[in-house]
Amino acid sequence: MKGEVQIYRNLHRNLEDGGAVYSIRNNDGIVEGHESFITLEDCKLRVSDKGNERVRDEMRKNVHAYIQGKPAQKIYKFGAVEITYNPYKYKSFVIKKPTWFGLGWTRNEPVREAQAVFTTPYKVFAVI
Repeated sequence: MKGEVQIYRNLHRNLEDGGAVYSIRNNDGIVEGHESFITLEDCKLRVSDKGNERVRDEMRKNVHAYIQGKPAQKIYKFGAVEITYNPYKYKSFVIKKPTWFGLGWTRNEPVREAQAVFTTPYKVFAVI
């Protein structure tokens, strides 16, 4: 959709201390930049079933999962839960570790949409 971007963990770039770098792709599929700290609103968390299957078959990572949303300036923390995606364990993004703010959510519960997502070099959080 117009004004939205897609972010995904870059498999070939990391910070010097090993932290994650995320690629930012526009509507035309062109990578516009790389950041470690990103906040998006009105998010959809997408995983290609075929891409997930290919990773499991080949035992080699490829880009097949991303978070789509509108870039945001707000900082969201209340109600945030840590999320993750590991293609060898899950078929979707899941809640990794519910925080006390995220009451009612359970570990490994699938996440497909979020009010907001914010990334850091070491963790990704969602306000569901």
